[in-house]
Amino acid sequence: MRPRLPPCRRSVREIRFHRRRRRHARHRAQRVPLHRVRDPHARVLSLDVRGVRLRARRGRAPAAAPRQPSSPERPMRIIQANKFYFMKGGAERYMLDLSDWLRGQGNDVIPFAMQHPQNLDTPMSTFFPSFVETERVRFGWKGLKTVGRMFYSLEARQKMAQLVEAERPDVAHLHNVYTQLSPSILGALRERNVPTVMTVHDHHLISPQYNIWAAGCGPDYSKVGIVSGTLSKFHKNSYAASFAQVAAFKFHYNAGAYRNNVDLFLTPSDYMRRKLIAGGFPEEKVRVNYYGADPSRVTPSYGHKGYMVYGGRLSEEKGVETVIRVAKQLPDIQFKIVGTGPETDALHALAHGSENIEFVGFRTGDALMELYRDSMALLAPSRVHETFPLVTLEAMALGKPVIGSNVGGMPEAVEDHVTGLLVDPNDLRGWVEAVMRVAYDDDFRVKLGRAARLAAETTFHINHHYSRVMRAYDDAIAIRGGGR
Repeated sequence: MRPRLPPCRRSVREIRFHRRRRRHARHRAQRVPLHRVRDPHARVLSLDVRGVRLRARRGRAPAAAPRQPSSPERPMRIIQANKFYFMKGGAERYMLDLSDWLRGQGNDVIPFAMQHPQNLDTPMSTFFPSFVETERVRFGWKGLKTVGRMFYSLEARQKMAQLVEAERPDVAHLHNVYTQLSPSILGALRERNVPTVMTVHDHHLISPQYNIWAAGCGPDYSKVGIVSGTLSKFHKNSYAASFAQVAAFKFHYNAGAYRNNVDLFLTPSDYMRRKLIAGGFPEEKVRVNYYGADPSRVTPSYGHKGYMVYGGRLSEEKGVETVIRVAKQLPDIQFKIVGTGPETDALHALAHGSENIEFVGFRTGDALMELYRDSMALLAPSRVHETFPLVTLEAMALGKPVIGSNVGGMPEAVEDHVTGLLVDPNDLRGWVEAVMRVAYDDDFRVKLGRAARLAAETTFHINHHYSRVMRAYDDAIAIRGGGR
C-alpha cells in the first residue's frame, strides 16, 4: 500500500486516489445493512462477478465448552433438522423414527423445520422459519423471493442461531434441508461450534436432480449447466423451477456449502458413499450406515394369499408401470398396488380391464404390514438409482423375498437369488420370469423369505444402525472438540 503523505505534499493524482478510497469505503458501509443479520457471528454470502463464490464476514465466535462423548449416564441434546416435520416421505419417516428411538434412550430431541400446517405439535415451532412454497415457482417478484431463499435464507439462519442459543445442543443431525431451509443454517451451527452429522437420503448434494435415472430409463440431468437445465424443464416441467433448482445447486456445490461445513456424512449404501466421493466429498467424512429394520416388532409369515404387492409412491420413477405390464402377461396371479401419487390416474387407465390388478390406495402402520405379510413377494421396480429402499427391509423382516431393480443401492439391500431376485428395470421379460419363479416355486420362495428374515435380524437390524448413528455423534463431537 502506498504511504499516505500530509496534504501539503500530495500530488493531484494522490489526492484523487485517496478520495476514491474514501468514496468506496462510504459505498461499502451503505451496502452492509442489505446483508446484516442479527446474529453477530454471521457469515455473509455474496456473489463474485467472476463466478459463484462463498465469502465470509466473520465475527469472533463465542468460546464453547468442550463436549463429552455420549454415555448412558449423560444423555445428549440433539437437533434433528429437516425441511418438514410430519410424515411426508422416506426422509421424514426416517427422521421421526430416529427421533422416537433417541427419546426412548433418554436423549433430548430438538426438532427444526419449516413452518407448515401439517407439522407435528412441538414447542420448538417458535424457532421454525416461515413457510415457503416451492411447488409452483414462477418468474416474478414472489418467484425471486423463493429463489433467493433457496440460495441462502437469512431467516433460517437467524432461527437456527436462536435455537442453538436457547437449547445448547450437543450435536445437530441434518436430513433433507435443501431448498426450504438452505445450507444457511450450517453457518449458525459452525460459528457456535455445534458438531454436525448429515444423513444423505438422495443425490442432491452432487446433482440438481434428487433422483438420477437408471440407464435407458430417462435423461440424465446430473451434469447440466444453468442454461441447458433451465431449457430442459427437468424439474417439475417448469422453466422457472428448473432454473431455480440448478442455479441453487451450482451455487451451493461450488461454494462447498455442505462439503466444508458438515463434519460427517452418513450414506445408506456404499453406492451413495462412492457417488459422494466421486463428487469431491472427502473420503474421511463419508461413512456407510445401512437403514435398519426392527424384526422384533413383526412376526414373519412364509405363507401367502396369492398376490404380489407393490408399496410406494405412484410416480414415474418408481416403475409402477412395470408392475402393470407384468400383471397383464400373468392374469392368473393377483397384484395389489399400495400408495398414491401423481401417476395415479394414468396407471388406473393403463390397468383398465385387468381383473388381477387392485389399487388399494394409501396404507400405513398395521394395515400396510398386513398387506405385506399376506403377499408372495414385494415388487420394487424402481427406474432410478435409489440410495437404499426402506420398503425392502419392511418386507424382509416379514419373511418376504424382494424382486427389485438391479440399480443404485438395491443390490446392497437384496442379495440376488439369496434374499430375492434382481432384474434390469428395462427387462420386461426378465420381470415376468422373476415373478413366475417366485410365484410357482414354493420351496424357492420360502427359502428366499427365510434368508430375507435372517438378513433383517442380523445385517440390517435397527440396533446396528442406531449404534452407528450414536458413534457418528460422538466422533463429530470429537472432531469439533479437537480444535477444528
